[in-house]
Amino acid sequence: MYLLFCLGMIAMLFYSCESTTVLLANFNLESVGSPPNTAQPTGTLTLNKGSGLITVVTAPPGVTTPNKWALISHPAQPAPETELIGNFTQWGMGSYGLLCSMNIPSSSGVVTVQFDAATGLGSFMHIDFMPEGDLRIDDNESLRFGTYPRGANFVLSVALVITETTATADITLLGDGASGNKLVTVNPALLTVAKQFGKCTFWVGFQHNSSFYVDDILVTRKK
Repeated sequence: MYLLFCLGMIAMLFYSCESTTVLLANFNLESVGSPPNTAQPTGTLTLNKGSGLITVVTAPPGVTTPNKWALISHPAQPAPETELIGNFTQWGMGSYGLLCSMNIPSSSGVVTVQFDAATGLGSFMHIDFMPEGDLRIDDNESLRFGTYPRGANFVLSVALVITETTATADITLLGDGASGNKLVTVNPALLTVAKQFGKCTFWVGFQHNSSFYVDDILVTRKK
C-alpha cells in the first residue's frame, strides 16, 4: 500500500509541473506469456531479447497486485544482453522525470537502468542495481549508495535536468525497505549525448545471470 501511495504522489507531482508525458508503458491489457507490445499508451518499446526473455507476467512471486509486469531475464553464460528500451515521443534538452516500479529477486545478479540519446549516440548515464542491495552509478565504486529490498516491490525516481551547459540527475529510491537519494552531475564529456536524451533502457549485461520485473514506466518532460 505504501508503494502505491509513493507512486501516486510522485506521479501527481510530475503532472502538476505542466509536464508532457513522453513515455507511459504498462502491461495490464497485454497477454500473459507474450512479449510486451511495441505500441504503448505513450511512446513505444523496442525489445532486444539477445539470449534472454522479455515476457508479460501476472506479478513477481509472492507479490499480490492486480497489475501485470514485464519480466526481463538473462542466462548465466556470456551472451548478447537483454534489453527493454522505452522510446519517447519527444527528446532533447529539458527537465525530465522517470518513475517506475521494480522488483529484483534475491537470486539476481546486476541489473541496469540506462539513459540514452534518441539519435543512436549511446548512453550518458546508467544505474546498476547491485546484488548487495545498493546502487552504483556509471560503474564508479565511489558512487554507491542507498538500499533496495530484494524480492519486493520498490519505486525508482530519477529527475534529470539537461541544459546547454550541464546535466544533472537526482536519483531516489522509495517504498518499504527502500531508501537513498543522490544528486549527480553527468560526465561533461557526455553532455552532447545527454542533450539528445530520448530513451531509457532496462537491461541485463552479457556477463550477468539476472532476472527482474518492471511496471508502470512513466517519463515526463518539461522544456
